[in-house]
Amino acid sequence: MNILAIGAHPDDVEISCGGTLAKYAKQGHKVFTATATNGNIGSATLPMDEIAKIRKEEARRAAAIIGAEYICLDYDDEMFFEDKQARLAFINLVRYCKADIILTHNPEDYNPDHELTSKIINDIAVMIPIEKIHTKAPAYDKIPIIAYFEPANGLGFIPTEYVDITDTMEIKMAMCREHKSQVSWMADNYKEAVAGKDFFENYYTVAKYRGLQCGVDYAEGFRMANDAFRVVPRRVLP
Repeated sequence: MNILAIGAHPDDVEISCGGTLAKYAKQGHKVFTATATNGNIGSATLPMDEIAKIRKEEARRAAAIIGAEYICLDYDDEMFFEDKQARLAFINLVRYCKADIILTHNPEDYNPDHELTSKIINDIAVMIPIEKIHTKAPAYDKIPIIAYFEPANGLGFIPTEYVDITDTMEIKMAMCREHKSQVSWMADNYKEAVAGKDFFENYYTVAKYRGLQCGVDYAEGFRMANDAFRVVPRRVLP
């Protein structure tokens, strides 16, 4: 299968579903990671074009750990809005990947870029096979299945599906830690929340909690988009 994980910003997919992506890759599936934005406000000190370049390279290196291809749609961080061109860019991305399954943000999240990424993916999924909607990548005859990963720290999110990532937890963390620029970003901008902490360490706690819920050491939680044309009578998560 072809797996596309798309987040709003560089580091979103690694944090939210890196262990699951590593499992897909180990099983021989083709994995793509993508971001809607280039993360160009992700530094308190560097110019926007410079931090965007750094963050895209960090995302590329994180994807390379599991042999995935990284793609950036290059919208501005926190100034990402929907229009016709954005919709077409998302359609083209999904078609380029020939995605069977898309992992993306939960529709309800703390960040507007997250919510909009989720919304556009949901809006365009049924348009993928329609040849009259022209994009550089050709249409293919499939409506991708969508799985939502949980918001940061899992607040308000009740999974309906779990993936045991006990054997890929350290791969997930290695992917996360390629995003070195975000350690200083979090320390500079969210001092009370991360004072004296490595904020990536939080994701051991989240994965341990989800693992406790499903009887393994570490897990990632998801909800499936169970609506028309996206429900299948089989498990598609690894």
